[in-house]
Amino acid sequence: MAKRSIELQPLSRQHHNGLFFCLLLEKGFKKNADRLLMKDFCMFFWETDLQHHFELEEKHLQPLMMKHSELIEGITRMILEHAQIKELFSKNAAAADDDVFTALYQLVEKHIRFEERELFPFIETLLTPDEFKVIGQALEGESDHNCSAYPIKFWE
Repeated sequence: MAKRSIELQPLSRQHHNGLFFCLLLEKGFKKNADRLLMKDFCMFFWETDLQHHFELEEKHLQPLMMKHSELIEGITRMILEHAQIKELFSKNAAAADDDVFTALYQLVEKHIRFEERELFPFIETLLTPDEFKVIGQALEGESDHNCSAYPIKFWE
């Protein structure tokens, strides 16, 4: 597999943390961890990481459809999945529910795999050096949090 372009690496590092979130949530679910802790963990991840990540992708990747019509399908899927995931986090905020936890870790993982295996590689085949430069400058300095910083290790 080819190495991710340096300009998209900040998003890929954030994806790595997203996959870690999925793993920890699934572990907690299988260990029958306290559901209120899991609910709080989900909201911690949403508020400190994923919400901002979605905003970055939509702000900087969505406009690419204007110049590259080939990206309409993939970026539209990205945006629709963002909306589905956001809705799941809304449901999670309202109640600690096993179905929501399962849907969260499954959909977030599926979404990240789509972006990393399909969308980003396709974007990398289409962008001009100038377009890469604009995205790189916009994403420069973006941090990648680590959801294991959550103070209670319910997944252990």
